[in-house]
Amino acid sequence: MSYRILNSVCEASIDMPIQELDLPDWVFNMSDKDYQACSKGHIAAGSSIHPDGTQTSVNVETLGGNMLVQHYVPEIAEADHLKLVSQTDLWLFRVWYVCVKVTWELKLVPTSDTTCELQNSVVVEHKSIIMKILSALALGGVFLRLHNREETPLFAENLAQRATQNRRTTQA
Repeated sequence: MSYRILNSVCEASIDMPIQELDLPDWVFNMSDKDYQACSKGHIAAGSSIHPDGTQTSVNVETLGGNMLVQHYVPEIAEADHLKLVSQTDLWLFRVWYVCVKVTWELKLVPTSDTTCELQNSVVVEHKSIIMKILSALALGGVFLRLHNREETPLFAENLAQRATQNRRTTQA
């Protein structure tokens, strides 16, 4: 049994039709520089391929003074829905190591023929109730919400920029 210790959902509008966007392409091809530009807490990002051919994303970030190294593997990888799960290395206050499960889910929802909304959801789970208590005492939920509010509109902007670049490339 796992306890949900942190949870945050944020949305941002994208002034582009949903059909022009591709979440897996964006996440797995995002540059390290672009990832860093989407939040003050983002340190590094990259992608790799498992021996079975599964595309993965590795993200390094800080959240409320805690260091996380996320090893995301997709459970759902569709153009408008990407659900990634990571057994994440977490250093509480950069001192105490623990492994937590992080689910990062991105969805695109059409709002009109020419616009859509990016939904960015993060859920952190652990099997110990003690982690739930420590996370509450350390204001983990507050820091996650602040982080998600910062990165979601910047993710939406970066996703739209990538789609525009891809469009230019295919038209050339």
